[in-house]
Amino acid sequence: MIKEVKKEKISYPKILFYGGNPYVFRSTPIGHLYEICQVYPTILLSEKLDPETEEVLANKKLFPKLEEITPVQQFTGRKMGLLAKNRYLYKLAKDITQRYKPDIVITDNDMCPFELYLLRFIKSINALKISIQPSYIGESTTTAKWVDLINAHQRFPSILPFWLRFFLVKCRKYLGHFLYYWILPLSVGEKPFFGKSSYILRKGNSGMRDADYQIVFSKRDYEIYLKDGVPAEKLYILSHPLQRETREFFRKVFLDLAKKNKKNRNIATLLLPEEELGFRRKDCSLISKEEIQESRIKITSLVTQILNDWNIFIKPHPDIKNVEEITRLFEAVSNRIKVLDPQEPIDKYIEMSDLIIGLPRAASTALFTSFLQCPEKPVIALDLHHELLGNVYKDFEGIEYIDNEQKFIEVLKSIQNSTYYRSFNQTKKQLEAKEFSNSIEMIEFLFNKKKNETY
Repeated sequence: MIKEVKKEKISYPKILFYGGNPYVFRSTPIGHLYEICQVYPTILLSEKLDPETEEVLANKKLFPKLEEITPVQQFTGRKMGLLAKNRYLYKLAKDITQRYKPDIVITDNDMCPFELYLLRFIKSINALKISIQPSYIGESTTTAKWVDLINAHQRFPSILPFWLRFFLVKCRKYLGHFLYYWILPLSVGEKPFFGKSSYILRKGNSGMRDADYQIVFSKRDYEIYLKDGVPAEKLYILSHPLQRETREFFRKVFLDLAKKNKKNRNIATLLLPEEELGFRRKDCSLISKEEIQESRIKITSLVTQILNDWNIFIKPHPDIKNVEEITRLFEAVSNRIKVLDPQEPIDKYIEMSDLIIGLPRAASTALFTSFLQCPEKPVIALDLHHELLGNVYKDFEGIEYIDNEQKFIEVLKSIQNSTYYRSFNQTKKQLEAKEFSNSIEMIEFLFNKKKNETY
């Protein structure tokens, strides 16, 4: 008689996954989460999401190993004062660590308040700590300068000389860093968060603090993080979920439905940035609100005139507040223009559109995901004022960077006449050194590496 051999049950490590900013969760982190939940028991720490995404996460066929969703209110939820918010994030991170005692923690960075507390507590139980790049990034030094200029013009009265406003911005920034990284942790009985990176100072990058490893999208991003000060031994590459087999997940749960809702007429979607001011790259001189507004209206008029049988969508950035004014201004240009709800997920409109245009300053992450989601469609980044940060997509293969009006007109005419052609390499890319093919491979490798280093 043959004796039956019992199969040994495989014990998988438990994962704690923080989704981060809800604006980008649906376009990137959810793809990693989907892969991970096919194999590993996972607890999702989530901000308030749109109803469609919440419904997708509740589907056990899609997320079979997703055991629980715990709410986090770092970006969403009820309004709290600074000290109350700090206490809430501190207690939440501590409670989560004690309650779940995970083997692996995955976050979107290791620089912001909740992540700082969570990774510190997780460090005490010796779990693996991974930070994954959530969105497209630009060069940090230029970004820091742009933020300083915006604050100098928006936070201090124009009666003050500019040099004084800029000096006060610098002082305010260092005080903010001291407050967030020293005073707030001390106020809850914790040591300050020492380290060289700071999201307040726009200095350094994620991966320089308590994360054991920093995962980035590409070799380009690898070089940016390395230049910012992240140690090479911490850096690994995992391409965006839309560039891997997880693309099928996005298509099935979000994109196919959007495509079905499209009418017969062609659609151009214009991405409207939050900022109402700009600065010229040459000398950082101010581009006024009136000039920016006039330029955006002129660009929209050009689009409606040349694409004379298209519908035009204006998609404001989710942080834009003056929606009624924007709707009045843009919809007055043509009855074919519709201003969308800023809180609507952008992916559905990318899928419905035949053309995506980033209005100046075209530095939106949505342009990056537009190309990944629909590489066959024209995606245009406009830089007609030659703005600081306006050229972040200048050398991005697959996005049409345009810095003069005449070229823009020519491209629009070619699109209208169906003669537009954009050449870029569509061959299957080879994996770079230190690059993983999927999230499961990444976790297995890094978990074993951490375990071997511990012993």
